[in-house]
This record gives sequence, structure tokens and C-alpha cells, in this order.
Amino acid sequence: MALPQDIEDPKFEVVKIGSSYYRKLVVDENIKFKCEEDRRYWEEEEEEEERELDDQMTYEGDEWCLKLGIPAVFHKFIVGSRARNKQKLEMESGAKIVVPNRDDLQDAIYLKARQKSHIYSCKAQIELLCEKEEAKLEYTHFISVPLAHDQKFRQLVDEFREDVILRRFDGIDASIFMPSKRLHFTLCMLKLHSHAQVDELKEALSDFSARLAATSDYGKPLIAHMRGLHIMTDDPTSVGVLFTTDRSRELQNRMNALSDMIFEILQARNLVSSQSLNSQRLLSSDGQHAEVKLHATLMNTKYSRNRVDGRFEERRTAERETFDASPLMERFGQVDFGQVRLQELQLSCLDEMGDDGYYRSLASVPLSNAKTQSHRGLADEGMWFKKKKK
Repeated sequence: MALPQDIEDPKFEVVKIGSSYYRKLVVDENIKFKCEEDRRYWEEEEEEEERELDDQMTYEGDEWCLKLGIPAVFHKFIVGSRARNKQKLEMESGAKIVVPNRDDLQDAIYLKARQKSHIYSCKAQIELLCEKEEAKLEYTHFISVPLAHDQKFRQLVDEFREDVILRRFDGIDASIFMPSKRLHFTLCMLKLHSHAQVDELKEALSDFSARLAATSDYGKPLIAHMRGLHIMTDDPTSVGVLFTTDRSRELQNRMNALSDMIFEILQARNLVSSQSLNSQRLLSSDGQHAEVKLHATLMNTKYSRNRVDGRFEERRTAERETFDASPLMERFGQVDFGQVRLQELQLSCLDEMGDDGYYRSLASVPLSNAKTQSHRGLADEGMWFKKKKK
């Protein structure tokens, strides 16, 4: 609405409405108001300050629209109970949130607003919400270093398993043993809830491969001497997980250096957070360096089963069962499973198995290009692990 103070030399005319007379401001159609000039100035300022997602926005009707990549599994958190979260986000940001139908399974939502700043505000709030709610989601993938490719290693582990079962230790049965075909080291657990995140992870591993190939260690074989039985706590009378490993400082330093490289790349691509790495206990106390505890799980009570009415049922209770491992460790504590060459790193699916019995691999990176003879003196290349075609 035009006001007299917006015009340098205002002119008026007298009009009669009913029995009363009023002054009416005469406004020239071509006049430029001061308020319009200010508004145009600020619009020009906004146009000059382009932001990272401006080129991804489209102008539809009378508002801007941004397609924001958000895995479908997070949509329920954005909407909330009775759409309360969605309403709150819209009210606080000034943008409208369009969530695709649940049946569409789109890994994206749409933000609409007349001002781009409202879209950026809404995007920031949604990303904070998703980061907070991610803790409620299960892990889907992990970075593994397979050990199961070594036939001799698997054979020794299977012999150990049979010997332990025959001795009938209290609290130990066949169901708590990890199948030898799945033995591995875990470097990092991941939550990848969309195809886009999986593709991004593959690109990250490609970057890692290039950086690793440029290091001096890449030409050296990477070998782990797997021996001894170890537990996660200091109490052998209450054990949930029992594992074997190589505790040599040389191997630990080299694997930590690899992990530092991987974690840096994954964090730069927002595929894992420092908070997640800390919660997995993969970082030093100051959070600056990788400290991965290498372990190949041999026994885990999480997989324990009870026989009920002649049938086995898996125990999926929240409280983990334990057993007294003292007699087992006294008898087998110094067991030697031999040396295993660490050939590659894989992006593995947590709940899917490949044809070889190992976790389904989506991508792999060689850890060394050393073309030396096998550590057991086996020249036959057929003894080496070859990844199945996907």
C-alpha cells in the first residue's frame, strides 16, 4: 500500500463518500516507491549470493523446489506421530515438506518455498533430525578383511570346534561357534540405507584404493599369525565372545594406518560420523587416530540356541548369555591356527551370504600387490581366494 512518506511531492484529491468528504492520495502509475527500491536492492543482494544447492532448485509456479536425497527409512522420523514433526519443521523453517507415498520407496523428499533461505533452513533441520534418529537404525553393511579364503586356516578352526564340542564344556554347544567360512576381521560397521549411499561407498573405496597403491607398504605382503584364545573383558568366568587374533605391533600399526585412511575418506563423504566411530570404539581416546581391535570371532553366545520340544530356537533376548571360559582357555589358550595372508578389503552385506558361504561382497580393494610365494610355500595359484562374480 502506498503511503505519503513514500512520495517526494504527494498530491491529493477530494472525494465524497456518502455525506462525508475524504482526501485521496493521487498515485502516478509510473512512480517508483522507496520501499520498492529497497526490496529490489535486497533481491539483487540475494541473487548475487549463490549457495551450493541453488543450481539444483527448480522454480515451479510461484515457489522454489528442491529434491533432497533422504533414504526412505528416515521418512517416518521426518513425518513423526500424527505428522507432528513435519508440521513443526514446516512452521519453524517456512518451507513445505512433501514426503512421497510409502509404496513409492523413493530415497528423497521435496522441499518447497517462495524463498530459497527457507529451503536451506528446512534442509539443515531435517539433516540434524536424521543424524539424531540414525542411532535407532540397525547396521546394514561392514568393511571386512576376509580370513575364510585360507583353506588351511578353516580346517584348523573346524578341528578346534570339533575338539571343544567333544569335551562337553559347560555352557558351550555347537550353535555358538562362528562358521569357519565367515571368519574375518571387521574394520568398521556401516548404516547404508539407500542405493545412493552404497554407490557412494563404492566410490570411497575406489579413492582408498588409489591412495593405498601410492604407499610404500602396498608392495609388502600383509600376513596375520592367528593364535591364542582371547576375550573382550577381564573376567574369563563370564564370557560372551571368544576370538583369536594376531597381537603383533607391526600388524596392528599397519592396519591402523589403513583404517585411518578409510575413516578419513568415509567421513569426508558423510558415510560415517566420528560419533559412530567412537561408539564402535575404533578411535583413540583423543579421537584423532584409528585404534581397531583386530579379532576373528570364534564363539558368540548371541547365536546360542535352546532346544524346545525337539526344535532349536535362537535366543534373541536383549540380555546376552555368558559362559565360564576358564577350563576352555586353560586347555586351548595357546592354540595356533597358523598364518593367513590378508589379501583384500571388502564392502560386505551384514545379513546376506554369497555362494561361497562368506558375506556377500559389493566391492573389494586389494591390500597388497606383493607377488610372493604363499607363506606356506604353496606355489599353486589355485589355492588363493578368488572373488565370486556378482
